[in-house]
Amino acid sequence: MASQSMKVWLITMAFPDPSETFTCNDVLALKRTGMNVIVHGLRPKHPLCSQLALERDVAGIWITHNSIINTLCGLWIGLTQPILLINFISWISRHTWKRPVNLLKSLLLVPRSLQIYESAKQENPDVIYLYWSHFPSLVGYLIQTRLPQIVVSTSFVAYDLYSPEYDSKYFYSSSVARNADLVQTVAAANFPAIEKYGIAKEKILLSYHGINFHKIPSRAGKIKRRIVTAGRLVPEKGFDDVLHTFSKVLNHWPDASLVILGDGPERKKLEALAKSLNICHSVDFRGFVPHNSIFEEMALSEVFLFLSQIERLPNVVKEAMACYCLCIVSHTLGIEELILDKVSGYVLQQNDIDTAFEQIHRAFSNSMEMKKMTELAFAHLKAKFDIDCIAQVLHQSWRSLAIS
Repeated sequence: MASQSMKVWLITMAFPDPSETFTCNDVLALKRTGMNVIVHGLRPKHPLCSQLALERDVAGIWITHNSIINTLCGLWIGLTQPILLINFISWISRHTWKRPVNLLKSLLLVPRSLQIYESAKQENPDVIYLYWSHFPSLVGYLIQTRLPQIVVSTSFVAYDLYSPEYDSKYFYSSSVARNADLVQTVAAANFPAIEKYGIAKEKILLSYHGINFHKIPSRAGKIKRRIVTAGRLVPEKGFDDVLHTFSKVLNHWPDASLVILGDGPERKKLEALAKSLNICHSVDFRGFVPHNSIFEEMALSEVFLFLSQIERLPNVVKEAMACYCLCIVSHTLGIEELILDKVSGYVLQQNDIDTAFEQIHRAFSNSMEMKKMTELAFAHLKAKFDIDCIAQVLHQSWRSLAIS
C-alpha cells in the first residue's frame, strides 16, 4: 500500500453540479495528494456537465453517471442475484416505510447502486467515500455487507444531517454511519447532532470544505465602497435583505455600488425590489458567472454582504475572506468557526438590516480598521481552511484504515 496510489471512489448525487463548486475543489485536492480518485454520481449527467467540468478543471477526472445502460445493468444484477436484491430492498423498506417519498426515491436508485457495487467488486477500490450521507448510503450499505475489506468513509454536511426529511428515525444514513470506518463532518458544530446517532466522538473527523489558495487572484486595488454578494437567488438566501441594507448604505454613501453574482427563480422579484427602492443605478445583477469571475469581483470589492438563513460555513464566505473582503454575514450554525465577530468580520442576527447597515457604514468610515480585520480573517482562513492540508489529513486517515 505504501508504494502504490490509493484508489478512492467518491459517491455523490451529481458531479459536477452547478451549485457545488466545493465538491470539485475537494476532488482536485484529493487528487493532488496522489490518490486515484473516481467519482460516481447516482443521478443522470447534468446538462451542463461538460461545460462545468472544463470550467472547474475536473475534465481529467474519471466520472460516471446514472444512465439507461447503467440502470439496465443494475436491474440485471438484481435479477441474477435475487437474495442480494431482496435483502437490499428489505433493508431500505425497514428504514423508509414511514416516509413514502424517500422510499420511492431510494427504490429508483437501487439499480444504479447495484451497478456501482458490482463495479467495486471487480475493481476493488481502497476507499468508498460517501460525499453526502443520505442516498449515497445505499452504496455504503452494499459495500459494508458484501465487500467489508473496502474502507467506507461517510460525510455529514448540512441538510443530510439536519433536514427532517433525513431524520435517522426514518432514514438509513445513520445505520451506515454507525458501521462506517470513518465519519467526517464539515463543522465542529455538527458533532452533537452526529453523536445522537450513536456514533462515538472519537470516530468523527472534522474535515472542513477548504479553499484552494492557488486560485485566489493576487491582491489588487479595491474599488472604493464596492459591495459584492453571491449565491443562488432563492428566498432563503436573503438577497432581499441585502437590497434593503444597500438602500440604506446608498443614502449615506451615494458613490457605493453593489454587485450580485448568481441567478435563480427570485431574480425578477429582486430586480423589481431594486427598482422600487430606487437603487437600480447602483446595483448590477450579473447572473451566473464562472467561478474565476467570482474571485475577480471579490478581489475588487471592499465588503462581502451575505445574509443567508440556511448556510453551514458557506464556501462563498471563505472565498471572500481569501480575497480580503470584509465579510458581514448573518448568523448560522457554526459560523463562529469561520468568523470571530468584530475581530475578523461581523456576524449579525438574521434579518437585522439596521445592524448590517451600521457595520458597513463603520467599515467605509474607517478603512484602517477594515484592513486590519480582513488581514486577520485571511490569516485564520489560511491556518484552518487550506484545502490541500485538509486533503492530506483525510488521505492519511484513509491510508491508516486501509492497512489496519
